[in-house]
Amino acid sequence: MKIRMIIIMLCWSSGLIWAQQSIQPGNIINDYIPRVKIYAALFCGQAVTPYNLRYENHPYYETKSYLPGTLSYNQVVYANVLMRFDLYRNELSVYHPDRMYEIVLDKEKFNYAIVNGSTIILSDDGNRSKGKFLVVLHSGAYPVVRKYRVLISEKNIDQTVRRYFDTKNQYEVYVNGIPRPVRNKKTVINLFPDRKRELNDFAKQQKLDFKGQLEHSIIALVSYYESLKK
Repeated sequence: MKIRMIIIMLCWSSGLIWAQQSIQPGNIINDYIPRVKIYAALFCGQAVTPYNLRYENHPYYETKSYLPGTLSYNQVVYANVLMRFDLYRNELSVYHPDRMYEIVLDKEKFNYAIVNGSTIILSDDGNRSKGKFLVVLHSGAYPVVRKYRVLISEKNIDQTVRRYFDTKNQYEVYVNGIPRPVRNKKTVINLFPDRKRELNDFAKQQKLDFKGQLEHSIIALVSYYESLKK
């Protein structure tokens, strides 16, 4: 995946958004409705299919509510689009507040989205992750991303079957454009054999906790390696 090129595009397009579309303060829905006609291209697709069973939790990224964000779709950048990321179905949908319906975005046209401070991209590498939505955690020379594995599990409580979504976070570091899975200190350090000693020393000095704070520790170690290479 050409992830570094995507990050460059994000930096360039963020200035373009505000130059083309000035978002006025106020209620997000009131701001959004007048733009629906301009955003018509977003609402030509498959409707979201509701879940037909009852679950103890939800499968969405951070919240089940639609959140406003920036969307690049078919090479056009839209501001203040209401979006929701379904981790189980690996779908990103948009909400039409005027007509009150939800549309699943076409992955072939999706470029990136920024929702609640998180950048979401679509993997295009040749392994089993192809077509998976990823969250960019670190956009340096060696990008770090989070992806998701979601299963439906069941538990029996008081003779009643309760279903819930079991979400597992997985992490990858891109080295020379190739995603490499990481899960602990050893797997991160093994990506950079030329600086193993320095990385081990840094992890000890900073007391990086790869069990309790895995995400933070991965990013800290990768960032330190990037500083050594400058």
